[in-house]
Amino acid sequence: MARAGTMIRVLAVAACGWGGAASAQQADSPLKSAAKIAGFATDVGPPADFVIQSRPQSDLDFIPVFQPPPEPPKPALSDKDLKAVKGDLDSVGKAHDAIRSAFPPAAKAVAEQKAAEAKKAQAKPPATNQ
Repeated sequence: MARAGTMIRVLAVAACGWGGAASAQQADSPLKSAAKIAGFATDVGPPADFVIQSRPQSDLDFIPVFQPPPEPPKPALSDKDLKAVKGDLDSVGKAHDAIRSAFPPAAKAVAEQKAAEAKKAQAKPPATNQ
């Protein structure tokens, strides 16, 4: 009985070594053929047309790992342009604040917050000096 268990272990180790990574990559390996017969493996068909069409035709450009990225093609903004952009952002922010403050739930929330602060201020007892 012990001899049969040892024999099974030896065969299992041999099968693992026989079906290693190098031989598993080959299409006609004996291990894959046996797996196909047993119904555990299949051949992979070619990809669908939409997959082939969606892939780039050439290799993608890689980004070097230890090099700084290239400078952007657009030059930096001058002080005048930067102030103009900042002014545009400020005007848009003010317009949005006006819209937000006129929105009924926001106005109600602000009024409730002010009322709660006023109530809290009235409820505070005056500080006594002892």
